[in-house]
Amino acid sequence: MQWAQGNLGAGAFLKLLTEPENVAILQKLEEAKSIRGSNLYILWSDLCDRDLAKVETLCKKCPTAVLEDACNRQDFTGRKLVAEYVA
Repeated sequence: MQWAQGNLGAGAFLKLLTEPENVAILQKLEEAKSIRGSNLYILWSDLCDRDLAKVETLCKKCPTAVLEDACNRQDFTGRKLVAEYVA
């Protein structure tokens, strides 16, 4: 829960990651140290429309630096950065 940094949306997302099949997501988040708190919520909600399958695809295909940049954007412009990796 330390990764949520008090962000309730990020905390709710992290609760979904307790299943073993979400290991790819957790590995990417371990690598991408700046995706915490509100950036974690942006990944889940803004970039992936709260779709766990999209999050997994993005975490498997998207380079970490691109994903971190996209999650740092508060204005939905991050969607354009990761669009090619979600499809």
